[in-house]
Order: sequence, then C-alpha cells, then structure tokens
Amino acid sequence: MTTVVASPPTAIRVIPVEGRQAHRAFVELPYQLHGGDPCWVPPLRREESRRWDPQHNPSLRTRSVQRFLALRNGRVVGRIAAIIDRGFAERWEPDTGLFGFFECEEDPGTARALLEAAEQAIADAGMHRLLGPVNLTFHDETGLLVTGFDSPPMVLSPWNPPWYPGLLVAAGYHGFRDYYSFRGEAFRDPCPEVEQRLFEARAGRGPLAGVQIRPMDLHRWDSEVAAALALYSTTFESVWGFTPLTPEEFAERAGRMRPFIRPELVLFAERDGVPVGFGLTLPDVNRALAPARGRLWPFGWLRLTRMIPRLTTARFVLLGVQPGEGGKGVAGLLAWETAQACRRLGIAELELSLVLADNVRIQRVIGAFGGEPLKTYRLYERRLEGADR
Repeated sequence: MTTVVASPPTAIRVIPVEGRQAHRAFVELPYQLHGGDPCWVPPLRREESRRWDPQHNPSLRTRSVQRFLALRNGRVVGRIAAIIDRGFAERWEPDTGLFGFFECEEDPGTARALLEAAEQAIADAGMHRLLGPVNLTFHDETGLLVTGFDSPPMVLSPWNPPWYPGLLVAAGYHGFRDYYSFRGEAFRDPCPEVEQRLFEARAGRGPLAGVQIRPMDLHRWDSEVAAALALYSTTFESVWGFTPLTPEEFAERAGRMRPFIRPELVLFAERDGVPVGFGLTLPDVNRALAPARGRLWPFGWLRLTRMIPRLTTARFVLLGVQPGEGGKGVAGLLAWETAQACRRLGIAELELSLVLADNVRIQRVIGAFGGEPLKTYRLYERRLEGADR
C-alpha cells in the first residue's frame, strides 16, 4: 500500500514595492485579476501609474505611503498600501492608519499576509488601528463594495469582486462606516413639497428669494476652480473623514476631470451674487473607457471624445450647501437644475454617490427626487494587538 504525503501549502511572501519592476507589477495586478469580469472597468494605465508620482499627485507630498506585493512561487497574487495621513488622524480618528489599493486573489491566507504587512507598517509609525480601504485620501475611492455587484461602477467609484468583504472579515476586520449610492431617473419630477419650493424660487419669494443657479464658465477655469474649492472646503468641513485639500491637490483633480466636464452639469448656487452652494455631475465616462481596456493608444482618445457626448448616464458626485443655507431649499434647487440639464443633454439615468449612511439631510433630498438605493460601500477597521481599547 502506497502512502501519499500531501505537499505543504505554498508560502506567501510579502515584499515592499521598490524599483520600476515592482511598481509596474503593483499597477498591473488589477488588470490580471479582473480582466475577465464584465463589471470591472479598467482604469487608464497611464493615470494609475502617474498617481504614484508626487510631481503629478500632490496628495503624496503630505502623506506617508508604503506599498506591498504578495507573491506565491514568484507570481504576484496581491497588493496593498499602508497610508499615514496625520491630518485625518488628528481631525477624526486618533492613532489610526489607513490601508488602500487592496487587490487579492480569492485566498484568505494571501489577504491576511497583506493586511499584516500594512498593520506592521502603521504600528511602526506609532498607530494602533487600521482603517480602510481608502485609496490615499477620502477624496479618492473610499470603501469596499458590499452590495450591488450586478452593475459596473460609474466614474470615480470603487469596485471590487464579491469575495473581498469575506477576506477582510476572515482577517479579523469589522465594519465601521457605510456609504450609499442611489439610482435616480433624470426625467422624474420631484415630490410636491420640493415643487412648491421651486415655484417660490422662480417667483422670487420664500427662503430661496435671491438665489440663482448658473453653470460653470470654462473660459474662467482657474477662478471657477478656486470658487469651487472654497465652497467644497466650507460645505464639507463637518462631514466625517473630510480633510482640507490644498489648491494644488484640488487643481490636479479638477484637471483630470476637465476633458469630461459638461459645464451645464457643474452648477453654482448664488444668493445675491455670493456663492452659497454647488453641484458636480460627471458623464459616466466609464461607459466610454471600458472598451479601451486601460489603453488609449493609438485611437482611444478619438473614440473617447466621440462617445462622451452620446453618454446617457452620469454620476452626481458632489452636492454642497453652505452651513447657513441648510434647510432653505438650495440643495433641492441644485438637484432640480441638474435634472433639467440632464434632460437637455439626453442623460436619462443618474447615480448619486457616495453618501454617508448618517447624512440624513442629503438622503432626504435624494428621496424627494425619487432616488432609490443602488450600492453599499463599507469601511473596515481592526485594532492592533496590544493597542488600548
């Protein structure tokens, strides 16, 4: 009788990202893992690589980041980044480091090894808790998709396969905060209460008296971006996770969006000429990017520019109103004017995201326009062994 001895499981080796080859492997891994999934939209490789260059991404200049790769038999099977954002920790969650850019095969051992590397990195920096996924800042992709896997992500939205939440739970992580996205029909009329506010606004009376909505003026790009930053900084200051963006950070993000911006969908609310709110909606360029498979050379840009005006879906990314204007209907007016612009542009469907689960006020505005829950994203946390509880 022959005895068969099972081979031991292949060990996972985690290494830091050092040098061009490791950097290239870090960038390429998602294309290898998800290339066959119809719901995954490949980001542009050039942009994914440039986001790790401090010359192109000013957010790297004020944060400490360590990247890691997981290898099995020399093959890359996972990646993660450990992020120290002192501004976030001091403002919201003391002694907390972040992890992001998490990608992994469906293997709990690999996920555990990656997370342990990130935990050690943030422990070495004096932190006692790890929170994520956050892809560098809370102004970037945030949270893990936990419901709504049956549709592709819209522009600038996170995406992951269904097994990722289970990998984190198996590694000892727990849900911390949820974000929601909502689906809305741009052609649907608002509820009667909102209609009354809109009627008063058009008549120049009530709490919306003196409020005007105007589109972005692309000919005054720099001053318009500065105005948007000022509004963004004040309207989102009290939202959990928000950390101020420098003018360089905001300008870099605006510059990346500029090729896809439709000025009719970037709206400013002004009361007697003073900005009091804004709304940002982007055509869902993911619909145009998907066929490019992450590359725009040699004919991708031409195809992209031709497709953008034909897009019929969009993402309502930001809706902000100055604190003193809350409850006066400015948010509803911005939402209404956005819906009207979408009708004129032939956009039939909107996704409104990401909205914190405890942001009841904005969820009421969304509900008044018929928004329905679409996806849920979750942040996970784990306190490190030996940390105070």
